[in-house]
Amino acid sequence: MMTSSFSYEDYINDGAFLENYNLYQARYMENIRESDKVIVSIVEDIVSNAEKKPLKILDIGCSTGNLLLHLSRRVSGSEYIGGDLALSSLEECRKNPELKGISFEHLDIMELPEERFDVVIVNAVLYMFDAQQYDRALVSLAKTLKPGGTAIIYDFAHPFEHQLLTIDETSLMHPNGLRLSFRPMKYVTEHMTAAGFLAPIFRPFQLPIDLPKPGYDEEVVTYTVDAADNSRMMFRGALFQPWCHMTAVRPA
Repeated sequence: MMTSSFSYEDYINDGAFLENYNLYQARYMENIRESDKVIVSIVEDIVSNAEKKPLKILDIGCSTGNLLLHLSRRVSGSEYIGGDLALSSLEECRKNPELKGISFEHLDIMELPEERFDVVIVNAVLYMFDAQQYDRALVSLAKTLKPGGTAIIYDFAHPFEHQLLTIDETSLMHPNGLRLSFRPMKYVTEHMTAAGFLAPIFRPFQLPIDLPKPGYDEEVVTYTVDAADNSRMMFRGALFQPWCHMTAVRPA
């Protein structure tokens, strides 16, 4: 299996990358991305069905806080916390008046406080982790949830049971390489249950809109290709992306 020279640990120390990434995230402050609409819907269902309120909801790896902004606008009555290791991102969040009322904390997904949150959101983070980091993060996520709490994870997951795939991608944004891990749903289920979750529910994600294909000499970004069954396949350069929303509950 290939291993990338870039991991989540490098992410917080790469100033140039963070600056570009924060600019990329900023475009979604007013226009929510389609995958985040699904997360908002899942949170809305959890909040509406909760017996005790308000719920304490953590977005770990919150970046510029754009998901939290949309959550706070659309699902009121909960306490929202953003967590990240990148101090520059946290500073951007704290000085943004649009995010007033949301707390932002310096938190490591590997060492989260125990039994503190009702919901934890992990939005496009875990694909960067190697096998040991992945398992350690899952254990931390399970422990930080209160009994009966829910983890909402947006990540790569596919149905091919025996194909565990790791790709080392270099691009204009990631000249030093970026690890992309594509894990079978069976693997995810086994490792999440070993970490302390009930079996996860998988919701494969398909974009409801068309995205144009970039030029071959441009930065690689997500674009869509129409499949024979009329579905939209999401590609990044030459790579198909099996994005999936997953929910898993810590037993009560």
